[in-house]
Amino acid sequence: MSTLQIQAAEVRLGNTRVLRGIDLNVAPQTCTALLGPSGCGKTTLLNVIAGAVALDKGSLYWGEQVLDLPAEKKFLPMNQRGFAMVFQDFSLWPHMTVAENVAFGLKIRKLNRSDRETKVKDALQKVRMEKLASRKPASLSGGQQQRVSIARALAVQPKLLLFDEPLSALDAKLREELKAELKLLLLETGQTAVYVTHDQAEAYTLGDQVALMNAGRVEQIGAPERIYHHPRNAYVAGFLGAANVLPYRQQNGRLEIEDIGHWPVRKDFPESGLCFLRREDVHFETVGEHLNGTCLINQFLGSHYALEARFGLSQILHGHGKPGLKPGTPVRAVCDVHKFGFLSPENSYV
Repeated sequence: MSTLQIQAAEVRLGNTRVLRGIDLNVAPQTCTALLGPSGCGKTTLLNVIAGAVALDKGSLYWGEQVLDLPAEKKFLPMNQRGFAMVFQDFSLWPHMTVAENVAFGLKIRKLNRSDRETKVKDALQKVRMEKLASRKPASLSGGQQQRVSIARALAVQPKLLLFDEPLSALDAKLREELKAELKLLLLETGQTAVYVTHDQAEAYTLGDQVALMNAGRVEQIGAPERIYHHPRNAYVAGFLGAANVLPYRQQNGRLEIEDIGHWPVRKDFPESGLCFLRREDVHFETVGEHLNGTCLINQFLGSHYALEARFGLSQILHGHGKPGLKPGTPVRAVCDVHKFGFLSPENSYV
């Protein structure tokens, strides 16, 4: 049975429906990543779970306990839910030491001093900050401050740990370090968590399941590998990995994509519809026949060159290029037909 259960959740802000019939289950000792662009509703959904925003319709349960059930006018306040939140901006008290910040929630809960000290020490050890317990936040780096924020949330032993884009204020190197540490921490503690992010790599790394949101709805939910390789519609295919989503048709024994090329027929898929092809599965060559594309840009990104080419008047294809391939160079797309994913005309994955 799921620990957290959300059914048909709707939230309105004025005349705007911010959440539109959300269904979401979070199993014990797992992390669910809420992924999506700005304005998709993921932070509103997190605030619904936390108790900062009330539902207009639907239901929210923790096991058998009702958290929010507007049809019966039942609502459990935030301070009675036993959840903890880690914010993007750290939210540390500048006049308190690291240990005092971590102990703050425990003090509110009126734990005695001995128990507070034990829990604070344990929480700081989990985030490798025990040696800096007497320091003030202003003397810490951004990564260290976020570790303190995480330790403060862990110290109260929450039933559910909520993360609101906690790594987005950090530089790239720190994000990578803390992302790995958070994954290990969740595995070691068995902490149930919900993690909001717009970063796909964070969602894939931390989420046992990923819920991709769009315009107040969950477009698809599942294991990271499943939704990446088997998107249910064009939005999911285009958002995850920024795949190329292209109309195709099968004709004369060939799978044809207008202006780009043709490949051996795939009889196990519909005659026409939309296909998707991950950028890493598209390579551009400058030799051979059918140089029917033109390089627009070829960017070095460290692990590879990201190339964008135009075919015909307006067909754009994204893939991997080669060093020295300059804008204006004629190119052709080299793809393995078995790497194509296909979407039916109704945009359901086949």
